[in-house]
Amino acid sequence: LELSVQPGVSQEERYRLLHVVIVGGGPTGIEFGAEMYDFIEQDVQRLYRHGKDAVRVTIVEAAQILPSFDRNLQQYAEGRIAQRSQMNLVRKRVTKVEEDGVVLADGSKLRSGLVVWSTGVGPRPFTKSLDSLKKNGRQQIIVDEYLRCVGEGRQDIYAIGDCSHIQNNPLPCTAQVADRAGQYLAKSLSSSAKDKAIEPFAFHSMGMLAYVGERRALADTPSFKLGGFYSWLFWRSVYATRLSSWRLRLQVLMDWTKTFLFGRDTSRFG
Repeated sequence: LELSVQPGVSQEERYRLLHVVIVGGGPTGIEFGAEMYDFIEQDVQRLYRHGKDAVRVTIVEAAQILPSFDRNLQQYAEGRIAQRSQMNLVRKRVTKVEEDGVVLADGSKLRSGLVVWSTGVGPRPFTKSLDSLKKNGRQQIIVDEYLRCVGEGRQDIYAIGDCSHIQNNPLPCTAQVADRAGQYLAKSLSSSAKDKAIEPFAFHSMGMLAYVGERRALADTPSFKLGGFYSWLFWRSVYATRLSSWRLRLQVLMDWTKTFLFGRDTSRFG
């Protein structure tokens, strides 16, 4: 934003600098795009009036956005994006990221000043180096129902989180799954040390939430599926209550109130 208003910057370069490309239409990419859109509508309009119409957000996703959500909620999110003049969804695959943008599978290029990668990451070098462990096509370590590694011939090697794949019961690579697996493994090791029986790992989703901008959110829970303003209130209440201490909860609530009354805390450099 600051570079785009400097003297001598051409109109073409200004449009490039003010274009944000988000690669990946999962919850992270959609929420980042939503926050960027809110920033454009609520703060850029006020602080950078000369460049407000040139700011654009493009989400690039070859498959379906928010793939783990209910289909009706996916369509709701797509509808909200389609209604926004400064936000766009491109159904193509990115093949290369360059200094001034991204190259798509059809050879076209999206020139931008900022590229955000939210499609996930590959395996860590350490995980790739474990040749004695059985892995799937994505180089994830295959584990049994007790989260023990398969193929090593031992019963005391475990893998949890994104680097693992539960045999016959694949689960999404989310923080919720990793958190539950960590809790299970801690209890499992404690029970093993006390010679107690160990139950197989069982995951029960608490549901998923995603913010889609303009004080609208998606709530996909076992009890209900809802998109809109009330989902946003629910999303914010869950976020606040899941923080680790009352100090953080009060701090976040104060930040939300301050942002609502006075706008985001931004800095301008001349």
